[in-house]
Amino acid sequence: MFDIGFFEILLISVVGLLVFGPEQFLDAVRTTLRWVRKIRRSFDDVRMEVQRELHNDEVMQQLKDSASELEQEIREVTAPVAEGMADIERETRAVVDNPQPLAQDTAHASQAGADPK
Repeated sequence: MFDIGFFEILLISVVGLLVFGPEQFLDAVRTTLRWVRKIRRSFDDVRMEVQRELHNDEVMQQLKDSASELEQEIREVTAPVAEGMADIERETRAVVDNPQPLAQDTAHASQAGADPK
């Protein structure tokens, strides 16, 4: 983590022994190691959280891509149905707007069926 070698640790230990004295030196080392462990755990927790978030972002992006593909497929499938419904609606409006020609066609058709000649 700090890239400290053996000689650096030895020098820090000698200076710490001189500053704190032999009685308080071990307590200072224990306290320092406890703080270093806490800091490492905190960094590891943050790193794991970032990795989880990045993974969640990847999953969300994949879901969005899948949803877009599915939406496109649904549009392709429903397009012919929508066109057919539009044709039926136009025919229905034409019949509603102009009912006479349909009545005449129906009358001609019934007369043609009744007269076999």
